[in-house]
Amino acid sequence: MLLVQVLQGDGEILIISSWRSAKDLRAYAESALANDFVARLTPLLVAPPSVRSLAITLAVEGSEPFLLHDEGGEG
Repeated sequence: MLLVQVLQGDGEILIISSWRSAKDLRAYAESALANDFVARLTPLLVAPPSVRSLAITLAVEGSEPFLLHDEGGEG
């Protein structure tokens, strides 16, 4: 895994993970680690999670450092 992001809002949680290759993602998805994660997460959900795979068509790295919502003094 290269990166994981957890976004939360309006009663939803979106987890985005980026992988070096589709092969790496498949290996993780079929692993005991992934199965255990889903098994532990499912009782906390009101609906089954949905999983989708998307391809990155554009990625731009900004010049500003990433700040969490309440860092930097601007709310």
